[in-house]
Amino acid sequence: MHKPLAAIASALVLTCASAFSHAAAPMPSADPAVVKATKDMFAAMKVREMMTTMMAQAARQMPVQAKMAAAAAINAKTDLTPEQKAEALQKADESIQGSIGQMQAVFSDPTLVDDMIAEMVPLYAETYTLDEIRQLTAFYASPLGQKMQAKMPELMNRSMQISQRVMMPRIQKIMAQSQQAAAGK
Repeated sequence: MHKPLAAIASALVLTCASAFSHAAAPMPSADPAVVKATKDMFAAMKVREMMTTMMAQAARQMPVQAKMAAAAAINAKTDLTPEQKAEALQKADESIQGSIGQMQAVFSDPTLVDDMIAEMVPLYAETYTLDEIRQLTAFYASPLGQKMQAKMPELMNRSMQISQRVMMPRIQKIMAQSQQAAAGK
């Protein structure tokens, strides 16, 4: 796998998995009543639908993000001629195209969501008491909880836009300083 693509794939996996990183380690058995209540809470939260949507969005965005990251990495190389950069960009694009289908297949595999939920249930069941899970379920089943769930994708999208707007000038400044320092060596 081309180095930029490998880095992108790793970053994407880590990004998607970061919300569920605690679930990677096997959890001790939880009280069956708490496990059932947690599954009910997940149903009220529409976790399956939310995760399925998130995976589909990640699969759609992956080619563009991979190409942008590869282009940035290649264009940042000061030791390449424009012709070498064009050739490297072409090779990266071919490598990305070859891997995208495989990665999209991972994201669209329905067992991925099932497996993630199966790992998350014990995490929540051991983090919250039965009473807390019932309270959370009541909230998520309420009109306000349903509105929150419905608005969450929009809020997350807009929050990401704000993060990018605030962070990108700072990151670009660091990258420019780094390139100037590398050029001065």
